[in-house]
Amino acid sequence: MSKIYGVLAGSAVAGAVTGWLARVLWLWSIAEDERSCEDSVSLCLTFYPLVGIGLWVILGVPMLLLTVWMLDVRPLKATVAASFALQWFIIAVLAGLSRHDLPESAALNVGVMAVGPVLVALCADPARRKAGLAAVGALVTVCLSLVWLANHVNGYFL
Repeated sequence: MSKIYGVLAGSAVAGAVTGWLARVLWLWSIAEDERSCEDSVSLCLTFYPLVGIGLWVILGVPMLLLTVWMLDVRPLKATVAASFALQWFIIAVLAGLSRHDLPESAALNVGVMAVGPVLVALCADPARRKAGLAAVGALVTVCLSLVWLANHVNGYFL
């Protein structure tokens, strides 16, 4: 088996796990926020959404760092930062396209979040860099187009 296939598979697994983690922490933070504000009659602001985001960063970045290091993808820091940024972008788009402002489907969330690190790993391989960059550009363009369309049609996709 070629090394690139192992890198892509490992990146997909790491992306899927961090995507699942992001959704679980997002749902937990929303549930805790609603629970703590259910008896409030005024404006209620809690720290739970920030805790959920912080926990995802604290748990997700080291997981991506360890995975990228074990898969020997270089440059290490740039690859991890790009993977996490692309995942952050994807989950923000998924939440924005939803009726409840959160990623609705666990399978869709995990599957799409797995794509981010795979595309970044493709960009890190010199032989496949152009294809990886084109795929990242296409993903970002499609996501932004869906957000624009959802805002102008006044509808939701998910």
